[in-house]
Amino acid sequence: MKTLLFVAILLVSSWGWALPLLRVAFSLDKPPYVIHETSSGLEVELLRQVFLDMGYEMIPVFQPPARSVRSLELGRVAAMATITNMPKFHLSDSYITFQNFAWTLKSKSFRLNALSDLGKRSVIAFQNARYFLGPEFSAAISKSSDYQEYAEQRRQIKMLMMDRVDVIICEERTFRMNQEILRKTSNQPLPEVEKHALFEKSQYSVAFRDKKMRDLFNKSLKRIRENGDLKVVFNRYAD
Repeated sequence: MKTLLFVAILLVSSWGWALPLLRVAFSLDKPPYVIHETSSGLEVELLRQVFLDMGYEMIPVFQPPARSVRSLELGRVAAMATITNMPKFHLSDSYITFQNFAWTLKSKSFRLNALSDLGKRSVIAFQNARYFLGPEFSAAISKSSDYQEYAEQRRQIKMLMMDRVDVIICEERTFRMNQEILRKTSNQPLPEVEKHALFEKSQYSVAFRDKKMRDLFNKSLKRIRENGDLKVVFNRYAD
């Protein structure tokens, strides 16, 4: 099947045909998963591979999650990446797993043993975190006197480093990459941080307007997972 698809793509190119385009919504910059400037990143490349297997050329659309939901509702995009729960649309099988942590400055010696402890602190999380991270998290931060969500995750990391917030919620690989970028551009050493394992691993899916396209996506995802193409993409972004 893989060989036939490759031959078909070569024939399309040689005859001057183009694959049908498919617009897919992604979040704003979230290195190493989404890199807006180069239209790349682990998630972007992974989904590009799946849609290519389906016979589509994926066109990434980078925008805040709230706008992406509206774009999907209006049919401006066919799908939206990085979704855990969205009953109004058709969700695919999980294609990627994230591990979120609560991060604090080590010098503060904060004790965070449970999600309920977040209610005592100022907290910054990624956009729509209260929906993605479940009802227990939502209940905890509802008691916080200072809770904010930022679409740009590097901004929340800067806020932590400048001691302007007690806790940030961020996926580990995203945190480490942005921390390294800040380290290279800072005139002073960055403060040490501590991570708190308050969250289970999160399985993410793609939300589709069309159920048949969702089903085709699942078949292609399964196919490239079994033939090793999925692993090749992950290895490109391995630490």
